[in-house]
Amino acid sequence: MNQKILIVIIAVAAMAGGFWFSSNLDKPAPENIIKQMTQSQLEIQGFVLNPARTIGVPPLQKDDGTPLLKDDLQDHWSLMFFGYTHCPDICPATMSVLSQSLKLAKEQPFAFPEVFFVSVDPQRDTPEMLGEYVRYFDPSFTGVTGESKMIEALTMQAGVVYMPTEKNADEDYTVDHSGSILVFNPQGKLQAYLKPPHTAETILKDIKTLSK
Repeated sequence: MNQKILIVIIAVAAMAGGFWFSSNLDKPAPENIIKQMTQSQLEIQGFVLNPARTIGVPPLQKDDGTPLLKDDLQDHWSLMFFGYTHCPDICPATMSVLSQSLKLAKEQPFAFPEVFFVSVDPQRDTPEMLGEYVRYFDPSFTGVTGESKMIEALTMQAGVVYMPTEKNADEDYTVDHSGSILVFNPQGKLQAYLKPPHTAETILKDIKTLSK
């Protein structure tokens, strides 16, 4: 319990900076940040964090029932997308593009990052449901869920914004959320945001650019 409280406190402290990044993803990078970037880093469809941001991994659960650990994001590149299984458009479209990008990488061949789909609707998205959902797109994809406060702790640090809409007469609702894909480097730090609209070719190109 103390660990959970500590992580939430850390996340709240990071909230201001996190929401700033999320709200400014569509704006040009500030001049002082641009000066720190290499030319190749400026060529991606998104925003590069320089230096990369350390993210505290809250107690969350992968779709196989095991905990998500910091080690899961280390020694390889990782992509993280926040969405939910009831999403009618953005989530299935993005996951499909990620699947296509993985197939392109295998043809080249190129070591594609591990893909994590984090639910922003933990009330409905059980680990079993997430596992079935992500593996529809590719068997290697991993679903992640957990308590609402722990999801919030992660999104606040990562600068990801989401908000459930009001329930309708059928007790149904949607969740408005960011369409960006987060890129974690092999040290497990948040390195970049890839902005929509996403294509398989652009994602693969940007990953290659970042990993040079």
